[in-house]
Amino acid sequence: MLIVGSISLAQQPEYQSIQDNNNHFELKAQDAFHRLQFELYPNPLVGDLLSFFSPRSEIKEIAILNILGEEIYKTSTLNNQIQLPNLTRGIYIVKLKQANNLGLRRLVVP
Repeated sequence: MLIVGSISLAQQPEYQSIQDNNNHFELKAQDAFHRLQFELYPNPLVGDLLSFFSPRSEIKEIAILNILGEEIYKTSTLNNQIQLPNLTRGIYIVKLKQANNLGLRRLVVP
């Protein structure tokens, strides 16, 4: 295994900075995301109705990405379910954002 550079993460009250050997990035604290824990049901997907179980109650910004990272579906909703009638067989990434919270889950479509 070859390690080309190292990444350090420092968190300060106002800024969060990420740096490696060549680059340095700073984000304002309000732009940084917290990890969102959520569940998908059913997974593997049966039918075309996908349910979300999240401890948060804000608007859900939902994106479905294919395995290449291409966004194939996007919506915002207060509902805990979305309808996905056109997904073909494969593995997808579900990205859920609520306020400054972001979570990712794998979705299997058999």
